[in-house]
Amino acid sequence: MFQDAINTLLETEQTANNMLQNARLHAEEQIEDAKCHGHAKVDEAAARAETEVTSFMRTVQQQAQESASGLVSNMENKKAAIGARAETTMHKAAALIVERIVTDG
Repeated sequence: MFQDAINTLLETEQTANNMLQNARLHAEEQIEDAKCHGHAKVDEAAARAETEVTSFMRTVQQQAQESASGLVSNMENKKAAIGARAETTMHKAAALIVERIVTDG
């Protein structure tokens, strides 16, 4: 009877050790799976971020180009206006010079 109790105890201990080993293996597998899924999620997020950044950069470049076009157009208009005023001023100055020459002459 005492021997049976010892054998039962040893069997129970062996079963417990086997269960513990199986639990450790299962936990390690779950950790590996979690790491793999985590890496996949990180890679997915990085790819998504790269796509968003590319799209954002494209939008910013387009807006910058539109803004630059507007500035160039505005500068061309100002240049034309300054040129027109300069030509008017030049004609007035030439007329004044001619008038002085004719008057003094």
